[in-house]
Amino acid sequence: MMALRTNSAPLSLDKGAQPRNVLKDKWWFAPLAALYKLGVRFRHRAYDMGVIPSKPGALPSVVLGNVTVGGTGKTPHLKVLLQQLMDQSKETRWAVLSRGYGRKSQGFLRVDREGTPEEFGDEPLEVARRYPGIPVFVCEDRLNGLEEIAKTGLADAVMLDDGLQHRRLRPTVGIMLVDTTQPVDRDHFLPRGRLRDLPSRVAESDAVILTRCPSPLTKGDLRLWRHRLGMKAHQHLLHTGARPDGLRAMATKRYAAWPSSCVAVSGIANPIQFEDHLSKNCKVAQHFSYADHYAFAPEDLAEWKAALESAPATGVKSEAIITTEKDAERIRPLAEAAELPILVLSLQIQWWDEEALSNLFTTLKNRVEASSSDSDI
Repeated sequence: MMALRTNSAPLSLDKGAQPRNVLKDKWWFAPLAALYKLGVRFRHRAYDMGVIPSKPGALPSVVLGNVTVGGTGKTPHLKVLLQQLMDQSKETRWAVLSRGYGRKSQGFLRVDREGTPEEFGDEPLEVARRYPGIPVFVCEDRLNGLEEIAKTGLADAVMLDDGLQHRRLRPTVGIMLVDTTQPVDRDHFLPRGRLRDLPSRVAESDAVILTRCPSPLTKGDLRLWRHRLGMKAHQHLLHTGARPDGLRAMATKRYAAWPSSCVAVSGIANPIQFEDHLSKNCKVAQHFSYADHYAFAPEDLAEWKAALESAPATGVKSEAIITTEKDAERIRPLAEAAELPILVLSLQIQWWDEEALSNLFTTLKNRVEASSSDSDI
């Protein structure tokens, strides 16, 4: 079902303030949230007791996920982890498997870099276009997807985007992402809050990445986060931030200079941080903010064009439209997009603890190699 537009009014932040999405307690949904939580607990209990079986995949699997709905930065972290894994273990051939959220197709498919979000989903397309040498696949059933990838003979290990709720698969390594601006220990279940899974599942992963940290956390901060999340001593704890990595013209993919003023467009779970990145480099005259994975239409582009051509009270017109990499995948197929000066903001993940990152990669390498050896027996 098409996502609904949520807001087109400009967003704003106090100068110098860190982006924060305020958790709105929709208390009137408390009964529904209680039922949702009960259903989630029942489902996990069935898997934990073996009533519903789970098993390893046909190939070693590294799964990224979270316990909330969207906005923790899974795709940017998948891309940077994938790049570093390729650099550090050149003998291992990696592939990516995603559900392909928002696609209209079904079943197991290999992502064509020239395809559309309707065929494969915006995030798999983004990954496929960034890494042309890595095969990217989509499949609703992760176990079946891993079996089909194994049949192709194209990969030795697979990284999965958002698969920790797919309990039928027992991953080789599970990595949980937690947004520090929206702590899971202070959230509520859907539809009251943003939780889609039990916060206690954070402690069941092999590693936890605290995302959206504007600066390195102290050892005391990290101990506090371990306590808040109920983490065990053996779990890896990492923390990251994000910084702009430059602008590219959507039409030519060439680097572009920052405009003095822009119109922002986003259909992501955390639009406030996106605007914050832009505001540090140019004036945001207006921000068209839509629901996550929103399907853009020609009439939306007409609104952006009108905003681009209108002069605000200052009399200074915006010079460009700036959007995210994920949104660009859904804007690019529209014919009207070629008529607009659309720039795409790339973000670079910043690892704040190189030692913790090195320890995580050691675990990944050892687990994948051990899993590969077991599958050969």
